[in-house]
Amino acid sequence: KCGNRAGARPRPDLDFLTWLFDEVQSRPDESQLKSVPRSHLVEVARVPMLVEKLLLMGFLLCFDILLHELSFTPLQVARALPKLTAQALGAICCRRKSEAEARPALSVTEQGDLIRLTLLVLNVTLVLVCFDVSWMYHYIRGESFLKLYVIFNMLEMFERWCRSVGVDMFDLIIASVRHPWHSLLLKYVVTLGYCCMHSSIHLIRVLLLNVAINTSSNAVFLIIVTNNFAEIKSTVFKRYEAKSLFPIITSDIVERFYLLMDIIFVLARLFISTHTGAHSSKDVTFWLFLLVGLELGTDWIKFCLIMKFSDLSASIFEVYKEVLIADVLLCRSPLVGAVAAGHAAEGAGAPAPPKDGKDKASSPPNVPFRGIHSFSHSLQRRLGFSGVPMTTILVFHLVMLARAPCSVGLQWPTATVLLFAAASFVLCLLAKILLGAIILGFAARRRSRIPRGLELFPKIKSL
Repeated sequence: KCGNRAGARPRPDLDFLTWLFDEVQSRPDESQLKSVPRSHLVEVARVPMLVEKLLLMGFLLCFDILLHELSFTPLQVARALPKLTAQALGAICCRRKSEAEARPALSVTEQGDLIRLTLLVLNVTLVLVCFDVSWMYHYIRGESFLKLYVIFNMLEMFERWCRSVGVDMFDLIIASVRHPWHSLLLKYVVTLGYCCMHSSIHLIRVLLLNVAINTSSNAVFLIIVTNNFAEIKSTVFKRYEAKSLFPIITSDIVERFYLLMDIIFVLARLFISTHTGAHSSKDVTFWLFLLVGLELGTDWIKFCLIMKFSDLSASIFEVYKEVLIADVLLCRSPLVGAVAAGHAAEGAGAPAPPKDGKDKASSPPNVPFRGIHSFSHSLQRRLGFSGVPMTTILVFHLVMLARAPCSVGLQWPTATVLLFAAASFVLCLLAKILLGAIILGFAARRRSRIPRGLELFPKIKSL
């Protein structure tokens, strides 16, 4: 009724049938398919496979550290003892003291391995003397569900704290090997106290799992399931970046390794048990597979939801794997030492060779504690895994198996026991050599891809 302006075309009337046809048909346009954004669920579907590949590699690196404690560390100490003996005899024979002080008898790595082995021996002795397995087992078995739930959560929290602090403590004491003995002794005692506390906490967790298997009550398994869902709830409803997600990955790597070792320890305890318990071997197998399945399902759900809510690409797990590969290769590369020496000389005021932008971009990053830690232990900072506490628990259970009333080892002659121990050491040594060759070969085949991880290399580490 208001009419149209001059020169404007009248708008055609839209009848009801045309409108209804458009609503039903929705005006299809196939040319828009190319501009449709890709669903993030496609990325989420890739997460379980990529996560398992990364966790498997981290698991093998943790196993490599454990085998190093059992095989290469004693060999390194055996090589170091004659040097220490020769230095001591030289000091007794009144040789030139200045020359003896100027040249230390042991290298930094040898002295670090000597400290590690003495810590391991003393820690095993302390745990064997101070930790009452029988009392702790019956205490856990007689407590209520609510109290066990609180204890389990406290143990999990304290063990994560121990893992974080323990790696730094080992770094501190290894970096202080050339300090005066009174300064080193204080750090040694504190590190020994940490090792004893961490080993005891983990032994209690093993006993909790043993109680769950060896009794008819499913309270402890209910606690484990509840904790898994609490872990999902506490992690997924947050936004993460590439730097902040890596500590969660490393924590799961160590937890996965702990889980397998705990299962082995529980099976060993059930093997030497004087009674069969409430479950048959079939039930025990079912519960253990259920425990592994819960751990796998928890990790898959957690990381799928994190990828979905944080809008991250699943390829970030490949980048994390390249960072671990870079650690494996760079700690063995002589070029890294030359670059670090050049930086040190430049910082001290010495003339350094000129570097253009291209050389600076292509130079490998500096690896902390390279040439101080052994090759296997260079990964412990990245993973947050300390080998001494877990090796202590392993040796503790081996001693427990040897002391068991039903143990065949007690009926063997001493020579046979020593021969068995020597064969076990050789087996660990061969396993370490084989695993080290596999890890290094895998890393060398993928060395062309590590530039993707070099950007994150100096920025990410465990908690």
